[in-house]
Amino acid sequence: MSTVTSTERTDGSTPIRVAVADDEETVVDVLRTLIGSDPTLRFVGSANDAEAAIDVAVREQPDVILVDVRMPGGGGVRAVREITRRCPPTKIVALSAHEDSNTVIRMISAGARAYVRKAESTEKILRTIHRAVDEPWSPPAKPRLALISPPLPRRDERAARVARAILDSEITAEFDPIVDLGTGRTIGFDVRSRVTTLPHRSYDTWIADAEAADLLLDFELAAFRAAIQALREIPTGSFLEFEVTPATACTSRFRRAIGRPIADRIVLGFSPLVVSDDGASADTNLGEALASLREQGVRVSARDIGPGLTSLRHLLLIAPEFARLDEALTRSVSDSFSNHAIVASATACAAEVGAQVIAADVASDDQLEELRALGVAMIQGPIVGDPLTVAGLSGNPLPTKFKPREPVTEEVED
Repeated sequence: MSTVTSTERTDGSTPIRVAVADDEETVVDVLRTLIGSDPTLRFVGSANDAEAAIDVAVREQPDVILVDVRMPGGGGVRAVREITRRCPPTKIVALSAHEDSNTVIRMISAGARAYVRKAESTEKILRTIHRAVDEPWSPPAKPRLALISPPLPRRDERAARVARAILDSEITAEFDPIVDLGTGRTIGFDVRSRVTTLPHRSYDTWIADAEAADLLLDFELAAFRAAIQALREIPTGSFLEFEVTPATACTSRFRRAIGRPIADRIVLGFSPLVVSDDGASADTNLGEALASLREQGVRVSARDIGPGLTSLRHLLLIAPEFARLDEALTRSVSDSFSNHAIVASATACAAEVGAQVIAADVASDDQLEELRALGVAMIQGPIVGDPLTVAGLSGNPLPTKFKPREPVTEEVED
């Protein structure tokens, strides 16, 4: 393989060839996309253990390889020693999820040229790659993406945004309390995922961008991991309802993220599925995935339930434990008799499949009384309280504006 000088690379004629070795698939996916967003870099391969890291370094002879300090197959130190011995021109950057001075010293002693934590900003990670080959780096005014040779697809600026959101831990969550109408207790929380990157964009837009960039699974996994931090702060009997796409729910990586210790506290929410004319779901694997998740203890919620065949099919296909009314129905339930009848119909359909009904965005006493009369089991919204951050969940008891109706007692005549 011919040697490329630093001068040749600086003039933009030849990109820096970079490989990644990490046993976390999400880290590899995101770094691959991040590297692809810098036109001066080229992703050339990946590995998920020490032996594979050595193999990819020998095979591809990258200019830089990022090596996780803790990997199967002998760990990062073994990989660094062998790569240094067998591929002297390759510069090694140690990569770690945690600050571990002893391991870092061992990695540097073994031959690593630099060290960076996964929690660092994406700009610092890119800068470290350039510094490893003694080249300056400054962030471009507008991200551009290189065409990464096979098997990676072409990506655009959305891929860079999504990768940065995942790697820079910019995905956070708020938690909307769900109250049991019978007891007045907060029994769960609806997770509202957010991305803190400015300017703010809707979460649905981020989901669309992640799907277009082939990072949907990684994005939703990052959002889920941000959400389950709340489990440490809320009562052990409370659940989290997390909305997820069927494509992600069907993957083994997502199911592995829901370990048995937390499974019975997770409710996965699904928006109405795309259904064919014969009544079958467009995602034929979802039923099997839900069966597997339920065996672990996970429960399911059908979201945005309203009138019509689509909602009925949605309820029948996933047989949810919970059914969440469309918020527009909740807001209009007390406006007219026809609106009341529509909500009654949707509630009756949910009851037929054994689902408890949740009404979101409840704001007034009039709405509350209508929903209570229709047999709605749980509510959330302004009448209950505002969405909370993880820090706001640590209060005990949890703040709530809602007070259950006092039971009516009949006076007994003497």
